[in-house]
Amino acid sequence: MALIYPVRIDSPEPDDDAAPDFAELAADLSDHWLVEIDLGEDGDDACFGPLTPRAAWDLALGVDERQPDWTVSVLPLHVPGTPDELVALFTED
Repeated sequence: MALIYPVRIDSPEPDDDAAPDFAELAADLSDHWLVEIDLGEDGDDACFGPLTPRAAWDLALGVDERQPDWTVSVLPLHVPGTPDELVALFTED
């Protein structure tokens, strides 16, 4: 599985064999999300959005289930705040 999505640093660590869960997604980063799909052949990729966090998650998970060899990323389109605030969301003090 090559599903990539942002999670907060203080989120509990999932079990190694656990399926991806929407609750892990740091969905409060943005109201608008993008799903990027890397087909892995000759640099071909596609982007879909803007989508709500849930719609982006459902699309990414559905594509990943059907094509596990592709890399599917769920990305926020807008992150409010300063660079320092953004970095603080994902790092430990």
